[in-house]
Amino acid sequence: MKKTTIGEPLLRLDSVDSTNNYAAALIAKGTATDGTVILSAYQTNGKGQGSNSWISGVGKNLLFSIILYPRLLPAEKQFFLSMSISWGIAGFVETLVRKAQIKWPNDILINDKKVAGILIENTVSGMNLNASVIGIGLNVNQEVFPEGIINATSLKLESDHEYDLNHTLQDLIGWLNTCLKSLYEEQFGAVKVNYLNRLWMLNRWAVYSDSTGRFEGRISDVTDSGELMVLRRNGKIKNYGFKEIVFINML
Repeated sequence: MKKTTIGEPLLRLDSVDSTNNYAAALIAKGTATDGTVILSAYQTNGKGQGSNSWISGVGKNLLFSIILYPRLLPAEKQFFLSMSISWGIAGFVETLVRKAQIKWPNDILINDKKVAGILIENTVSGMNLNASVIGIGLNVNQEVFPEGIINATSLKLESDHEYDLNHTLQDLIGWLNTCLKSLYEEQFGAVKVNYLNRLWMLNRWAVYSDSTGRFEGRISDVTDSGELMVLRRNGKIKNYGFKEIVFINML
């Protein structure tokens, strides 16, 4: 696949409803180039997975979206884009604090607490992807989170160190470019291995629930299309899509 450099150009905004919305508008106008990053100091209506929102302190964290045109990536392999971005963020976090983990499908955790979230919105043309907007929220210097937000953390809380946002962004973009290069070189095996090596609760028994009720199971793998594969005590494996399974507690 063609080479893409994330961060060229870099658009800086003081405030926006959502960097993903801003990016989508640029794509619709035909004015967005491959690799464009839209960075905002604040989002009035940050978007998370599904109906979730992303709440961040002003000027404390990194809130940005990446525009990509991965048109040679088959639509059936679009989850590999998610895996490569998750790997990039987790790998970067590990250079600053302790081991990071990826909570399926793509939340980034430190010590079981969420430090980053990813929202990828793809459009498909024929059998391949057409355009992708990758929204990333990384908690950097925030120390106090709104009431009701539990299990959240930041790089500063985990390391007791204040980070320069510009330097942090450039270092993170470096990691993302490296991992994206592996994807574009069709190193799908390497992308998946690096994702699975950090997958939270992989091969650990826990209590989950689905539409049939509670059960004991352990995550065994993730399909190429992004479904979570969970092994039950009876030896049967079931695949789950987003929000079809809920983690209850560890065993």
